[in-house]
Amino acid sequence: MKVLIISDIHGNLDALDAIREEADKVFCLGDIVNYGPYPKACLERVRDLTDGIVRGNHDNAIGGDVDCGCSIKYKELSDAGKIYTKGILNKDEKDYLANLPVTLHTKINGTRFLFSHGSPGGDMYKYLRPDVSHKELEDELRDISADIVFIGHTHFPMVRKINDIIVVNPGSVGQPRDGIPMASYAVWEDGSIGIKRVPYDIEATVKGLQETNIPSHHVTMLTEILREGGMELSGW
Repeated sequence: MKVLIISDIHGNLDALDAIREEADKVFCLGDIVNYGPYPKACLERVRDLTDGIVRGNHDNAIGGDVDCGCSIKYKELSDAGKIYTKGILNKDEKDYLANLPVTLHTKINGTRFLFSHGSPGGDMYKYLRPDVSHKELEDELRDISADIVFIGHTHFPMVRKINDIIVVNPGSVGQPRDGIPMASYAVWEDGSIGIKRVPYDIEATVKGLQETNIPSHHVTMLTEILREGGMELSGW
């Protein structure tokens, strides 16, 4: 049994389409939209592709017309992308995003899976970065019943084992920020977990951004993130 886990696509269809690995099941950890030029196509593709999706903070912002809860470093970019994305998606698509579950539990071949965007408990705004302490992860997992927990949000891949629970962040499909400008995702296969990276046509995505109504200085910033796998402004 092979399971693919994707997260943080952010409207980047070129990156999403670069993941061609076949699997028995596919799950998405949210943030399908915002920042990128193709929110509608990405939403359609993810809905067709996956067996389950949880709501990310950007999905929540677009669907519910609320603040993204982003760090101040990303607030400006998010707000610009939000205006563009809201103009592309129709009401049904926004409602779909707003009503996605915050967490998802399933069992596969006897293994208990938990999917969430930010924290295991369902806080979509919580950042659990690769350098998070063992103690903090222990606290986050205290009331969690799962063998493996998948979280996204940070755009940094991570695999940690906390007592009997494995915690995995697959990284970002559409906007990696760890200095590696390649689409990132996770694969669970018969009890083994790994992070995979695949190249994609970044310049096609940049061209798509240039054809949106996102302000040009924001497009420049987004382009740097895509080409460099993050930028100094981005930090975490």
